[in-house]
Amino acid sequence: MAIDATTVTRWLAEFALTSESRAALDHLVKVVDDQIAEALPEFTDPTLRRELDASTRSHWKGFLAVSTRDAVEVRPAPEAYDLARTLARRGFELPVLLAVYRIGQRSAWQFITETRIARIPDPEVRAAVLMQLWPRLSNWLDTAVETLIITFADERDQWQRGARARRTETVRAILAGQAVDIDDATTAVSYPLHLHHTAFTVQADDDVADTDVQRLLDATPIAVATALGGDRPLTMSSGARTVWCWTASSTALKPLSDNAIAALPEFMHVAVGTCHPGVDGFRRSHAEALAAQHVAHRHGANVIRYADVELACLAAGIAGADGMSTLVRRELGKLGAADDSTARLRDTLRLYLEHASDARAVGEILNLHPNTVRYRIRQAEQLLGHSVDHRRVYLELALHIVSAFGPS
Repeated sequence: MAIDATTVTRWLAEFALTSESRAALDHLVKVVDDQIAEALPEFTDPTLRRELDASTRSHWKGFLAVSTRDAVEVRPAPEAYDLARTLARRGFELPVLLAVYRIGQRSAWQFITETRIARIPDPEVRAAVLMQLWPRLSNWLDTAVETLIITFADERDQWQRGARARRTETVRAILAGQAVDIDDATTAVSYPLHLHHTAFTVQADDDVADTDVQRLLDATPIAVATALGGDRPLTMSSGARTVWCWTASSTALKPLSDNAIAALPEFMHVAVGTCHPGVDGFRRSHAEALAAQHVAHRHGANVIRYADVELACLAAGIAGADGMSTLVRRELGKLGAADDSTARLRDTLRLYLEHASDARAVGEILNLHPNTVRYRIRQAEQLLGHSVDHRRVYLELALHIVSAFGPS
């Protein structure tokens, strides 16, 4: 038996009128958005949940107003656009927005069919109502989503440009030695500046095809950070084929092992600094990475660790003042103190190393008994915490630096 079209239209009109009441809308919005929040934990955030509720409510009010029409112009309400923009500003990806509408459509349809359409006693009328309501609801939401995707993409593009600009500005301020508020800077770069840092540079070889460059510049920093034992890296473009990178950890990061080096992508050049704490360490490790990169360009090696070329970088004058002070602090420790007594120990030790550990020769230079020289050497070793023969070349260079420039 053919169903009278007016019967279906009348039911849809009654459905719309009943569903537009405040209580009915509140109930539907709660049912739908509870299911969205259960599937997407992001919406347990009170602000996001409020905007989600407002968006869902506006969609249903808009749809109910035109639910009896065969053809309508779908115009999402401002609340729907607000939610899309908020998700973009929060840094969520597009699949989150799409999931909101996919889950919302499914849960709303289930709610309507189980609580309203199921009550239609005549199965033929019920089927006719379903045939009318489902295409209209799908068309409304599909069209709305297409519009909101554009809004989301535009907002995310603006947000990313702004965030990228703030990140770049903040990183450059830190590298320039400018004073920054560590909490504000951490927020701006989305990276924990108060932890320990290892900086590194990544460069794609000229032989890498242009189509593969960005993929490798995205993947290689993650591989290096993982090998170092650090968190997801902060990266900043420094050229068409080069990025500056940092990775952080609450404890000192381990050096890059030979096995990790062998596993890195072919045709990618990596230069790695050493690990240092805090904002100063962020800057210092980066300077080391750049110095190592300079060596890599001359040397042609795929991976260079600053720790392996530190002396060469200092000798070439590409390690900077921080490079000298880092070596002095690390190698001398307490022996780098500025008092006269410690200075005498340093001078004695420097001469002792210069004269092949000959206490008698040093004694003649300083007008001291050889046993006094040996006693001073033992005192120096106590301050160092190890034998003067351990890392002898580094120790001797540190002593010469302090002798030339002073302990400060």
